[in-house]
Amino acid sequence: MFSIFILWLLIFFLVALLLKLLDIKKNYLICFAITIFIIIFVINLEVSISAAINGTKLVITAILPTIFPFSVICNLLIYYDGITLYSKILGPLICKPLGLSRNCSFPLAASFICGYPLGAKYSSDIYELGYIHKSEYERLLNIASNAGPIFILGAVATAMLYDVKLGYILLIANYFSIIIVGFLTRRNLKFKVSYSNLNNTYKELPFGINLKNSIENAVATTINVGAFVIIFSVLISIIKSNTYISIAFKYLEDLINLPVGTLYNLFLGSIEFTNGCKLISNSNISMNLKLSMMSFILSFSSLSVIAQVSSIVSKSSPNMKKYIFYKFIQGLLSFIITFISSNILLTSVPTSNIITNENYNIYTLYKYFIPILLFFLLTLLISITLKSFKKKLHSS
Repeated sequence: MFSIFILWLLIFFLVALLLKLLDIKKNYLICFAITIFIIIFVINLEVSISAAINGTKLVITAILPTIFPFSVICNLLIYYDGITLYSKILGPLICKPLGLSRNCSFPLAASFICGYPLGAKYSSDIYELGYIHKSEYERLLNIASNAGPIFILGAVATAMLYDVKLGYILLIANYFSIIIVGFLTRRNLKFKVSYSNLNNTYKELPFGINLKNSIENAVATTINVGAFVIIFSVLISIIKSNTYISIAFKYLEDLINLPVGTLYNLFLGSIEFTNGCKLISNSNISMNLKLSMMSFILSFSSLSVIAQVSSIVSKSSPNMKKYIFYKFIQGLLSFIITFISSNILLTSVPTSNIITNENYNIYTLYKYFIPILLFFLLTLLISITLKSFKKKLHSS
């Protein structure tokens, strides 16, 4: 079995190397991948339709009641120049410590209150309206990006873990990781804000027009987010129905001595974090590790949220590679903060639903965390090696 697993890894590596050497156009690869997805969708038609229906129910019951009204209210505030008003109040409190201009307070507040992807949306909005510069906008995009407290305390802690107290551990780690990322990127701030050079053009319009524009904008945002939730629900269901993927991850978990389902659930959570958190909550592992994995997924956000953010901010063309990198860093920080804090706090908090297979300590952090980190570093090293090899081929 182990030799089969090694053989599959070798095949994937050789296929990736072959594609690099052949220099096949990117659009052809995307078309080929879409064709495979269509075939898989047709083969798993019943599963796909059921997943799409469940995704639609999630949009109606969770996305629509939270994102739509909040978006309408925030859009009205923007149209009435609420950014300038609240930047004077909130700016010194939440922006100055992070090295941001006071106009960044509005997206930060929206992100802290409501979560993904509204922080990115309003970061893009205030940049397009001329409140901030491009370099500050890209940095703000990395900071105004977190899971909302309603989702963490309600959906994750109460509905999945059945203990709202555990949600506060996740919430604290979520916010602290953002603050740390803000301080880590602060030294990269190489400009001074000059408000006189910004193209902030506030126009007073009738309330009816502002309300109409706010609703249209909120509808577009809600449909955008809902569509991504549905399509990634289908993708997750197709992956879960494929037993070969789960078997491959089981071999990898046995190889590096991890509990069954650890890497597999992390993989699914990195694609869509709601389903990932649900799978992790049902897994048979220590509550310390369970919370830490959830914390990583919530802070990293998942490919679904990254795709949503990318579609929302596409007009302003930020550096998405940098955004994904800092989201990954935020996820790692959140994992470490949650693991340490849960080891300290859960020893004195009685909980009836915690499954404890072993006593975890700092050594366990290295035991589970380092192999995952080495896996990502190995992937990055292979990518860099392939690029340098390609450059040498072109130069020769």
